[in-house]
Amino acid sequence: MPTIGLNFGHDGGAALAQPPGVHVIEGERQVGLRHVCGGNAGFAASVGDWVNRLHTLASGPVTAIAVADWYTPACRTLPGGLVELVSEDITWSRPGDALATSVLRPVKSVDWPLADGPAGPLPVIAVRHHYAHAALAYYTSGAEKALVLALDGTGNYAECGMVCLGDGASLTPVLSFSNRTGPRFGLVYEALARRVHGGQFDTGKLLGLAATGTVDAGLLPVLRTMLAGERARRAAPDLLAPLGGEAPAGSALRYEDTWYPYDEDAGGYLDGLLADATDDDVVHSYGGVFPDEIRTPRGHRFLVGHSPGDPVCRNLAATLQAAVEEDLTHLVAGLHARWPGHPVLCYAGGCALNITANTRIAESGLFSRVHIPTCCDDSGIALGAALAVAAPEDRPAAGRHPGAELAYGGPPLTARGPVSTGHTRTTLASDAALAEHVAGMLAGRKCVAWLGGRMETGPRALGHRSLLVSPHWAGARRHVSQTIKRREWFRPVAPLCPAELAGTYFAGPLDHTDTMLFAVRVREEHAERLAEVRHIDGTARLQTLHADRHPLLHRVCHALARRTGLPILINTSANGGGRPILNDLAEALELLDATALDAVVLADERTVIT
Repeated sequence: MPTIGLNFGHDGGAALAQPPGVHVIEGERQVGLRHVCGGNAGFAASVGDWVNRLHTLASGPVTAIAVADWYTPACRTLPGGLVELVSEDITWSRPGDALATSVLRPVKSVDWPLADGPAGPLPVIAVRHHYAHAALAYYTSGAEKALVLALDGTGNYAECGMVCLGDGASLTPVLSFSNRTGPRFGLVYEALARRVHGGQFDTGKLLGLAATGTVDAGLLPVLRTMLAGERARRAAPDLLAPLGGEAPAGSALRYEDTWYPYDEDAGGYLDGLLADATDDDVVHSYGGVFPDEIRTPRGHRFLVGHSPGDPVCRNLAATLQAAVEEDLTHLVAGLHARWPGHPVLCYAGGCALNITANTRIAESGLFSRVHIPTCCDDSGIALGAALAVAAPEDRPAAGRHPGAELAYGGPPLTARGPVSTGHTRTTLASDAALAEHVAGMLAGRKCVAWLGGRMETGPRALGHRSLLVSPHWAGARRHVSQTIKRREWFRPVAPLCPAELAGTYFAGPLDHTDTMLFAVRVREEHAERLAEVRHIDGTARLQTLHADRHPLLHRVCHALARRTGLPILINTSANGGGRPILNDLAEALELLDATALDAVVLADERTVIT
């Protein structure tokens, strides 16, 4: 029977898990505030309506409410038992050898309105943050047997990841990672993103910026030591790659007026000082601030700026990305060796949004498939919590690929409030006519918002809430990305291409390109023609289109090729600068009126609004 999941932390929301299919309500797209959490007034006022909506969509009586255990202290909509569990139960916060029994826990929810079902109060189950990530990854993979990895900046406490083994209906946790020892991939990435771009959620911008910098051999051992200290690496060399000849002796980090030299006894810079600190202090020290200055083992000093235009910041981004890729691929190889016999890797958490690192894992040859759910960040842990608690028969069936279903598990397009009549509406008689009409606009250097079907889950637009432009003309990327969306110049855009033609233009893991979570390389012979979709490093965040899954967009690409010679579209999310991806027609028309956008296409209605 159906299960409802809730997440009150950042990227909060609600979700429904049931055999007919999942439903995901991402709070930011309802409230209009990016990365919204349960402490936001709009979230608190709306979450009850979301839960009621999910009860209505349920195919039968909901059997439980699953709550991911991470939340903000400002949240006022929590069951009292969850607060008690998180703040008082040491076996939950630091389970040690009891990890397997510290991922699901019933909590008291007396008089908690969100637990009131149509037939009375429902049981409430707390789900550990990283176990919710793992459950999302495994139970949406269709795999019968898988190694499951969750990695991010932090969940509750200092925990930054978890390893589980998926086997049939069971998902067993076997290892927990802590920011006290590492790997601190997510936390250090967040710290540098905060330094350069102003916020911890700007890690995607930092990934784009990394391609503009140069890896510095002197900075590399320093950053790798920040990710995991030498003592931790010596303790688990199969998982945490030894520094080897890159030992950082003589290096130091400066925070404000204080230098912190490399401590050989502690094996790091802050590790010894934070040995007895609180979890909050550990997380803040590694993820809240980035050093103001770095001294390398050879005595070179790098003053760290606060701008993506600063060459030091760009080189730091490139070097940190190289460090993360090196240590992450070693970690995954070590996990594969520790727990052999798992052909599929299921991967989730904020770190799974690192597209270039994902590509290295996919191309390592260790796994037959790497499955990353579209909402692998915290936008998916409401659903992950629900899947963790659901009965086996209520989860997606193994042997199929429910990930494609999850990709479009959001709500349909809405039209809140009156829609202006000051626009021209053209309705086409057939799908073929619509494809030809839109292709003609795109060939004429127009940009359209393509809206249809249920909304994508996670941060990527995958052809249901997309801005589209043809890459056949110089300046197309700047037009859609900078002029319309007001994004930074170094942010990549993504190409859409029919799957049967992708190998002509791109090379790489083309069997992993349905959801834009892996990078491919633009073939050199097409580099000039595809300059508008090619990132600075020669890669592209490709999404392949299959005729049976995206028939209309597939038609548009072929119709465009007859006009321009290229069956490829530039795709980016339909939203203005700093706003969540839109899911409201009125908001789309506001974007049409306020920017250089040329049209809104309602694909399901074959209607073009100009």
